[in-house]
Amino acid sequence: MTKVQIICSSPGMRRNGIVHAASAFYDADRWSETELERFDADPAFTVRVVDETAENVKTDTDFRLAVDTEVARQVEALKASLEAGFANAVKDAVADKTAELKAELDNAMDWAGKDLVAANGKITTLEKQLADAKKKATAEK
Repeated sequence: MTKVQIICSSPGMRRNGIVHAASAFYDADRWSETELERFDADPAFTVRVVDETAENVKTDTDFRLAVDTEVARQVEALKASLEAGFANAVKDAVADKTAELKAELDNAMDWAGKDLVAANGKITTLEKQLADAKKKATAEK
């Protein structure tokens, strides 16, 4: 006969109606398929189907080492996931800020270009007025 071993990386957590120890063995028909799927979906739990004799195969030290190893693996996976998420968030924030600054620069360049065109128009008008004034002054002499 087979048994179901539920390993909980955070003993004391409540799932499927009970508080879980670090490891517990149950008869194969104790959990419904839906409940087993819930355990599988939760990264804090590991579900193993084992022979009835498996309950006595590992010493407490062996079991604790296996649990510690699994916890370390899950922590490392979570760490890698968080680091990747942080790197993506930073990359996205830098891209957004760069686009914002480029848009501001483009607008400033447009405004400067329009101001330059207006200033050149005023210079042309003033130069024409100066030339006309010189002609008039020369003609009056």
